[in-house]
Amino acid sequence: MNVRQLLNHTSGMKNTDTVKGPNFLKHGIGFYHFPYELKDIVNKFCSNDLVNEQGTKFDYNNGEYMILGRILEVIYGRTFEEILNNEILIPLGMQNSGLISQYKVIKGLATPYYKDKSLDHLIPNIPMYVEDFSAAGAMYSTTSDLIKFNNALFNFKLLKKESLDELLTPGLDDYGYSVWIRDEGKHKRMERYGRIAGANAVWFHYLNKDVSIIILSNTNLTDLGDYASRIERAIL
Repeated sequence: MNVRQLLNHTSGMKNTDTVKGPNFLKHGIGFYHFPYELKDIVNKFCSNDLVNEQGTKFDYNNGEYMILGRILEVIYGRTFEEILNNEILIPLGMQNSGLISQYKVIKGLATPYYKDKSLDHLIPNIPMYVEDFSAAGAMYSTTSDLIKFNNALFNFKLLKKESLDELLTPGLDDYGYSVWIRDEGKHKRMERYGRIAGANAVWFHYLNKDVSIIILSNTNLTDLGDYASRIERAIL
């Protein structure tokens, strides 16, 4: 497999997430119940035989981001957290963003709440070591910080124009590099979603309007993609 296939989820590797959201309460959330370092996750859970021919099938897979994070660690000789802080968060002034850890107390961090079909009420998030998601989604942030990232990305402060164009070129399932590209009707947009049980996020950027919608939620009760689309219809 190559880096491009990891970025667009066509590497063919076995999916590391064997339990899906509706079954978390019944079956747990896989290896995320145990503390691991990123290199150990890659060696133990991301090194199986391929299950699909490379480049032929889209399969969203957190394990591919974990491999990408580990590649960065090897290149830089630093942890993924150090790379993230020094190369992106500190230069952009994203003071309320970082990686979650079971061993940190993060001031102001919202508690996620979760509900599935077996419950008639919300409960605190599924017990897990969120840091195991690492490069796949172990971050906390705010909308104010994320708009800084948004503006830096689309003003070529993080990537040169040629690289951003490549990132935004849709492949299988309308997916570019870590984002979906929707070209429907009047508004071409980039979409990015994030969900770990009760923690949810959506980021829409309208490529022909220079408008962005970012929503963060600490429950899984709202379809944030639908909510963002409603905002789109109201303002565009």
